[in-house]
Amino acid sequence: MSNSALNATKHGCCALDVRLLPGESEKEYRNVDRIWNDAYKPKEDYQKKLVTELVHADWLLQRTTRAYLDMETRLYAKSMNPLDWSEEEQRALGRFLRYKTAHANTVARCRKALDEDRRLRLAEVLASERIKTARRKNETPQKRTEPTWKEKLQQMRQQAIDLGYAPPDAPDLMNPTKR
Repeated sequence: MSNSALNATKHGCCALDVRLLPGESEKEYRNVDRIWNDAYKPKEDYQKKLVTELVHADWLLQRTTRAYLDMETRLYAKSMNPLDWSEEEQRALGRFLRYKTAHANTVARCRKALDEDRRLRLAEVLASERIKTARRKNETPQKRTEPTWKEKLQQMRQQAIDLGYAPPDAPDLMNPTKR
């Protein structure tokens, strides 16, 4: 990157593209990139684009935070009372705070989109697994483990007979019309 590309750059907090400014480390930038790519492991192009946007927003957030803290430190070194700062200095500090908030919101938006995508993909996988499981269950006949209530009633009657009780002839409860 030529030096002339940075002619109008004062702090880089409003940058539309992410270029390393003098004093910024390419190794640190690659580390931020690695951290977010390891966290989301993008596979599709749209996921890669979101992670790239997240990396850029995070880098700009870190840059803006450094610039904000640098300006705040200089202002407090000048005077511990913020009322002694000039109106221009207070506006500049407020501007950096807005930049910081905007980048933090972009980071949050990207993370929310990636997390929602991850949740939807997981829901699709789970739904697919449920369908496969249901199909497998429908293909294999189910073994009935519990007797029906009628079978249970017959078992109880047989146990009573085996114990020496002779139950009276009971009406057929299954067919109430027969008497």
